Amino acid sequence: MIAATPARADLSSSADRGFLSVALPLVFTAAVLLGLTLTSIWMLSALRAYAHGEGLFSKAERQAIISLSQYVTLGRQADYRQVRRELDILAWARAAREALQRPEPDFELGRHDLILAGNDPPDALKMVQLFRASHALPQMARAVALWTRGDTYVVRIDEVAEQLHGLIVHGDTDPRQVNELMEQAQALHAQVAPLEAQLADSVNDTARETALLLAAVVALSATGMVVASLLITRAGLRRGERVAREYSDRLSHQATHDALTGLYNRAEFETRLREAIEGRSRTGLAFALMYFDLDQFKVVNDTCGHAAGDELIRQVASLAHERLRDGDVLARLGGDEFGVLVRDCTPDHALHLAGRLREEVAALRFRWKERVFAVSASIGVASLDQTLLNVEEALAAVDRACYVAKENGRNRVHLYLPDDHQTQAMRGEMHWVERLHAALEGDSFFLVAQEIRPIGPRARQGTLVAPHRHFELLLRLAGADGPPAVPMGFIPAAERYGLMPRIDRWVVARACRELSQLRDRGFELPTCMVNLSATSVSDPGLADHIASCLQGLGIAGVHLGFELTETAAIGNLGNATRLFTRLRDLGCPIALDDFGSGMASFAHLKTLPIDYVKIDGGFIRDIRDDPVDFALVEAVQRIGDVLGFQTVAEWVENPQVLDALTRIGVDFAQGFHIHRPEPLAAAMAPALNGG
Repeated sequence: MIAATPARADLSSSADRGFLSVALPLVFTAAVLLGLTLTSIWMLSALRAYAHGEGLFSKAERQAIISLSQYVTLGRQADYRQVRRELDILAWARAAREALQRPEPDFELGRHDLILAGNDPPDALKMVQLFRASHALPQMARAVALWTRGDTYVVRIDEVAEQLHGLIVHGDTDPRQVNELMEQAQALHAQVAPLEAQLADSVNDTARETALLLAAVVALSATGMVVASLLITRAGLRRGERVAREYSDRLSHQATHDALTGLYNRAEFETRLREAIEGRSRTGLAFALMYFDLDQFKVVNDTCGHAAGDELIRQVASLAHERLRDGDVLARLGGDEFGVLVRDCTPDHALHLAGRLREEVAALRFRWKERVFAVSASIGVASLDQTLLNVEEALAAVDRACYVAKENGRNRVHLYLPDDHQTQAMRGEMHWVERLHAALEGDSFFLVAQEIRPIGPRARQGTLVAPHRHFELLLRLAGADGPPAVPMGFIPAAERYGLMPRIDRWVVARACRELSQLRDRGFELPTCMVNLSATSVSDPGLADHIASCLQGLGIAGVHLGFELTETAAIGNLGNATRLFTRLRDLGCPIALDDFGSGMASFAHLKTLPIDYVKIDGGFIRDIRDDPVDFALVEAVQRIGDVLGFQTVAEWVENPQVLDALTRIGVDFAQGFHIHRPEPLAAAMAPALNGG
């Protein structure tokens, strides 16, 4: 080996120093860039975890209010258990925040509570770490302050829910008190909602600002790295620029795209939609808007869990993306909801495109472990014409069209038109819903009575009423300036939006009160029949409510009877049988209404615990001229003779029909020829006067 001479040693040392003078800044810059990259990735991931957690908490609060409203309306304990599950999520989230805000924070307890609140364990760890590292920063401090304020309202919602549960469980269902408590819950929800939105905006703004700031820092660091790398090779410059550009693009992509599917997120979709609406007059381009969601998503999510639901969402997103054109904008708007903005598209082409998309989704078979699910989507379509002035109106229009598609049977496409009768009907129903809520709270409903008169020999000898009279109580809604609204005007909306159980309970309470007032004025009480809706048959607390109303006013059960349509009874036979049995134990007579309309119920007459069968008026109106109607009524009467129930004919409008019914032997008749509806006290007045 030849030893290095001093000159060579100095040259080598000088070369080393020269290399180090170039290499060290480059290595330092690379280390800084790597550190910033890893930090930014972690921080954005942690912020996404916070955004996901906020979404879980917001959804739990909204679902708690919805389930509480259903519990108050239907009295089902399953709904209250759902309320408790949602409020428990919020309670664990609150406990996590309090553990992290202690003078000596318990980070492990906070992480544990966040997991119990529904967050994935890795997300919970990131949330705790971010809180620990940045809780003193203004952005995080503001988010935590909003979280804390929201929790104060949630605690009060929990207290109201407990009070409502106590009232319903103990049978103390005074409508005014229940309505007041429910209004408190709704008011608290109205105060929480803006805080939830602000919290989501705060987290999203922080993520966006962080992404932009880190992109700028990375760009500066990359520039320094490039300058250093110029001393070595121009290739390093090109590579550094590409890395910085790719990373900046990645940050921008994360701010505008959905993390699960890679599609545009709701904020970016609304931006694109706003640009299309504002620029349509300038560009002259026609746009179409689609909104669709999955018909069976909840079944998959509830049956197989959130991982299966996420995978289904990814598959549908991929399928939709492949079927749409390159220029179309596809976004995940939230949950299983998707939006599509189609450029240069006529309404006919939009319907064709939506129909093809619906068929593709319907052909999908989603497999998860050992199970296979059929999938379908309901799609609403709207053309962005001059009637839709802004983003809110456009999304509302296409959402209504999607709703109509679902109401028409699901797995359908519906085009929104301003004068479409179905969308107008939905708007009308929403108007009715507001009016019905106001009527229940303001007592705008009232009852009228129509007599059911005995016409056959068996009825005159029977014990239908105490002592002799029998009425059906009919519901009316007071008009603001015009005549009262009859049930056929508002019942469909009440049934669609779940208000019938509340209305039925109102009718029962009012009927008992009017009977009590008649007794106090010296009347001999009749039997008053009231109608029950199909949804009330499944109300587990209805029988207790009826018993409470009767017993509270000292009314014997024989004076309050109940009618249920044949279709409703047979469609829910088990619940109907149990309810009828319970009501008959209270002494209440039971009638099967509109009998014959289904023509499938003769076999059930032997098993249903009923006292009367009311023959559908469609068979009564033309009984003199239609031998089939005459034969059917005669057959029902014969079955009644054998099984021991009595018959009532509806829609008796003239003396000729009454004569035919009398010859058949029908027990009772009801209709305008017998008696026109009027207030119960007025209808009973002749009895008090000896008439």
